[in-house]
Amino acid sequence: MKINKLLIIIFTIFSINTNVQSTETYMYGGGKFFSYGVEKSDLQVINTSLVNLGFSSSTSSTDNSGWGFDLGFGIEMSPNFFLEAGYVNYGTLTINTTTTGPAETLKLDIKGNGVTAGGKFQLDSYYVKGGMHSWDFTGKITSSLGNSSEPLGSGTDPFFGIGFGADGFELGYEYYALDDGDISAITARFAHKF
Repeated sequence: MKINKLLIIIFTIFSINTNVQSTETYMYGGGKFFSYGVEKSDLQVINTSLVNLGFSSSTSSTDNSGWGFDLGFGIEMSPNFFLEAGYVNYGTLTINTTTTGPAETLKLDIKGNGVTAGGKFQLDSYYVKGGMHSWDFTGKITSSLGNSSEPLGSGTDPFFGIGFGADGFELGYEYYALDDGDISAITARFAHKF
């Protein structure tokens, strides 16, 4: 379903392009290093839930980071303003939990994907951008008794970014709002004009 949304967004942008004297159309892609914003209180909620289920104790930890990427298309609407639409992989957040009474080692992997649509304003080598991202996250828990995967949520929220670039290369910072939280990323990408 997310792929259909992406195709609709891309088709809409390219349809707009037929009515605008565009001087630049490009495809972009790159890597992202995410910070997921998980706090100690979030981990404590997991631990408290497991103790309430009957475990004697629970300890959870995470490095709160992961690698992802994005791919997309952009169109120059005016000399400094561009429309962009793309796909983003939010990477994987891993939370490791150890319990006692009974002893168990649990691993939770949270993965997400989304589509983005927005505008980018660039002046010289610096840019700001913003728009909306439609996201979807799932969680997979691994234990000694087996594995289980479940959807964790989906929605549509704003995203923002700042950065600088030249000759098709860009470095930047991006912020993605979620229903009850947020994630951020350091990004590096390359754009190819065609």
